[in-house]
Amino acid sequence: MTVASDSKTDSFSDLIEALSLVFLGIFLATVLTKVFPLRPFNPGWQLSIVGELINNGSIALVGALLMPLALHFNPTSERLRRRRNAFRKYALVACIGFLLLIPLQASAVWRLFSGFTSRADQQATLSARKVTELRQAIASAKSPEELQSRLTKIIGNNAALTPAQLRTPLSELKTILLSQTEQISNRIQQGIQAQAAAKPDRLVQESIRISLTSLLYATGFGYLAGVLPLKANGKRKVAFGWSSAQRR
Repeated sequence: MTVASDSKTDSFSDLIEALSLVFLGIFLATVLTKVFPLRPFNPGWQLSIVGELINNGSIALVGALLMPLALHFNPTSERLRRRRNAFRKYALVACIGFLLLIPLQASAVWRLFSGFTSRADQQATLSARKVTELRQAIASAKSPEELQSRLTKIIGNNAALTPAQLRTPLSELKTILLSQTEQISNRIQQGIQAQAAAKPDRLVQESIRISLTSLLYATGFGYLAGVLPLKANGKRKVAFGWSSAQRR
């Protein structure tokens, strides 16, 4: 019975070991496929990689946890012990890495927000300049044909006046076009303001989520690495014997 029981235990620990490697392989494959092409100084690329690490971090955490669990069921296996000790080092690297994600994503969010604000200001300035040019062109035109020529020069062929508009008295035509220009200007400004208000909110929410999740992942890997000992009955201990004192 003892031999059969040991055989079943060994098989179960082998299964857990295999699952550990599968989970870690899935994590690495998922993250590495998002790394290329490399754009390390691009804040959008940095946030994309941070998002992949955060969204798939649970897979890596489970994979790292399964290795000491396999050793727990088969404590006499030297292979599992060596892998457990190696995973301990990787867990420490992961702990530090997830902590570093917090300032990295904060920096990337700030640069992305600054760039977005700058582009919004440029767009608002360009739109205001176009509207000013249109108003001046409409106000100074001496005939519908001259008005048509100026609008085409500023906007393009899409600004062609209809035959009915060309037959409209010039003063009335100017009033109509100035009113339309004002409406277009208001819609553009409202769109820019709506984008400027919505983007920071999403960035801040995502930044908070990433920071808290990174901290939790770092804590989990810290326990697995043995740098954050657990406490039981007032005594310090580590998860699954992942301490330097218990390494053999």
